[in-house]
Amino acid sequence: MNDLSSTTRSAAPPIDFRQLARGLGTVINYAAGDVVFRQGDTPKYAYIILRGVVEVSSHDKIIEQVTEGRAFGIVSLIDNKPRSATAKAIEASEIALLDARQFRYMVETTPNFVWYVLAEIVDRLRATNSAL
Repeated sequence: MNDLSSTTRSAAPPIDFRQLARGLGTVINYAAGDVVFRQGDTPKYAYIILRGVVEVSSHDKIIEQVTEGRAFGIVSLIDNKPRSATAKAIEASEIALLDARQFRYMVETTPNFVWYVLAEIVDRLRATNSAL
């Protein structure tokens, strides 16, 4: 029997891309209640929360509350289709905005960023499925 099969491996801690996003993107402060984007809007940015919490909802259903260090708005930036949800700050929040060029730069040059993006998309998909 393989020794590794009897031991439990813990998952690596998520990588924190907040400092990189702060340096590369544009940082905007949102007050509680401010809308970051609305369902149907044309995508301009992907967002990484530096501080605060953002609620993502669609068709009057809350999909998820996105917290510090997490991203949202990625799918529409990738496929360039209108936003499928509305994002609203539910507390004072500091958010890094990455345009398509900056986002692509991070994907192409930052080790593990693509895994971070995939994890965010999968989390959002699961949250959406749970909300249905």
